Amino acid sequence: MAKQFYTVLILPDATSPARKFHITKPIVTAVSSAVAVSVLAFGFFLYQYVNLNVRMLELKQLRREASDRNLLAAKVSQLEGELVRLRDLDRKLRVVAGLDAGDEQRPTLAQGGAEMLSRTALLDAVHRGTGRLAEWVNRDLEVLGQEITSRERSFRELKTLLEEKRSVLASTPTIWPTKGLVTAGYGYRQSPFTGQREMHEGIDIAAPHGTAIVATADGIVSFSGPLAAFGNVVFINHGHGFTTFYAHTSSNRVKEGQKIKRGEVIASVGTTGRTTGPHVHYEVQVSGTTVNPLKYIVDPSGAKFASEGETGGQS
Repeated sequence: MAKQFYTVLILPDATSPARKFHITKPIVTAVSSAVAVSVLAFGFFLYQYVNLNVRMLELKQLRREASDRNLLAAKVSQLEGELVRLRDLDRKLRVVAGLDAGDEQRPTLAQGGAEMLSRTALLDAVHRGTGRLAEWVNRDLEVLGQEITSRERSFRELKTLLEEKRSVLASTPTIWPTKGLVTAGYGYRQSPFTGQREMHEGIDIAAPHGTAIVATADGIVSFSGPLAAFGNVVFINHGHGFTTFYAHTSSNRVKEGQKIKRGEVIASVGTTGRTTGPHVHYEVQVSGTTVNPLKYIVDPSGAKFASEGETGGQS
C-alpha cells in the first residue's frame, strides 16, 4: 500500500539530529488549496482596490467638470440676460433717437438658429457632456462676444446722435426773453413812426423799464453795444445756424465772446434807440434768415398779447 503521508526533515544545525514530521496528503492538499485561494483572493481584492481608486478619481474629475460646466452655464445665462436688457434698451433708444433699427445685423447663433442663445439648449449640451468643455464654451462665448460688439457699436452711434441732438436742443431759442405784453408780432405791419407798411422781423415785448432780459438758448455773445436806431443791442450766436437779437436795452450785462446759458440774464428792458416806450425787440435768425420767434418758443401761452387798439412799446 502506498504511503498516504509525506515526511518532512528539519535539521536545526549541522550537529543536531534531524527531526521528522509526517504530513498526510489530505493536509498538504488542503493547505495548498488554502494558499492558492488566498493568493487569488488577494489578487482579486488588489485589482478591485486599484479599480475603485481609478473610478473614484474619474468620479471626482466628472464632478469637478460638471461643476465647472454648471458654473459656466450660469455665467453664460447671466450674460445672456444682460444682453436681452441691453438689446431692449438699445431698441427703445434708437426709436427715440429716430434711428432705423431694422437694418441692424444680428449674429447667427449656434442653437437652432434662434435670435439669442438658448439657455435650455446650452444646459442640454452640458448634461449630455458631448465634446470637450472648451469647445462649447468657446463657441457660446464667441457668440456672446459678437453680440456685445454689436451692442457697443450701436450705443456709440446712439451716444453720438443723442449728444448732437442735445447740442441742437440747447442751441434752440425755446423760451421768452422777458415777461411782458407782446405789442407787435412778426410780419408785415403799419409803422408806428411813418404809417407805412413795413416788414417787422421780430416781436416787441413791452415791460417795465429795467425788467430782466434772458438768453433764450445757450450760445456765445457775438456783439454787445449800441447799433443805430436799435439802441443798445445784444447778438448771440447759438450754433447750428441759430442766432438771436435783443434791442433797445437800457443796459447790457454781457460782453463779446462771453459764453451764455439759456435763462441767464444778459440785459435789461429800456428805451434806447427809436421806440415808443420800454420794451425789447427780439429776433430769431436761422442760417441768416429771420423767422417768427414764436415758432420755437415751447410755451407760446406764457406771454400776453396786446388786443387790437392797445398801445405799448414798439420799434
